[in-house]
Amino acid sequence: MPQSRALATTIPTNAKELDVFLRAQGEKVPDPDAGGYERIIEQVLSATSPDVVLTPVEALQAKEIVGVPLILYGFDLNKSEYDVGSPFYVSMQCAVAQDGTPAIINCGHKKVIAQLVKLKEFDQFPYNVVFRERGVSKVGGTAMLELVKWETSEEPPF
Repeated sequence: MPQSRALATTIPTNAKELDVFLRAQGEKVPDPDAGGYERIIEQVLSATSPDVVLTPVEALQAKEIVGVPLILYGFDLNKSEYDVGSPFYVSMQCAVAQDGTPAIINCGHKKVIAQLVKLKEFDQFPYNVVFRERGVSKVGGTAMLELVKWETSEEPPF
């Protein structure tokens, strides 16, 4: 699976720096639609079996797969087209750990974005991750998400 686009070498260390970092990265994305199409083509061309080639890859929302063990191969930072919520989101290139089904997972939760930016600094993809809820926001009662790891020596936490 493809790695994420190169991020700036200065990794943010606090929330304010993360906001500045995201704005700067968002300005570097020339055509978000072209990037999505390229990721789909790369995913098809990196398939390891006919079943994977013929399995449609649709973007999922992170909230739809809370608790599902994933193998994270990389991500892209995208500028959101919505007026409400985060001005940025990530598209994560993953595989479902249970059966290897490829998946693109979109998430605009700031903590998840911060986690991915930091993981890119370590650049040791793939990572074994799972989304979990970490409470509910005060505004709107939306579930807040974060990534945690699961070990390959363990059974995936279903």
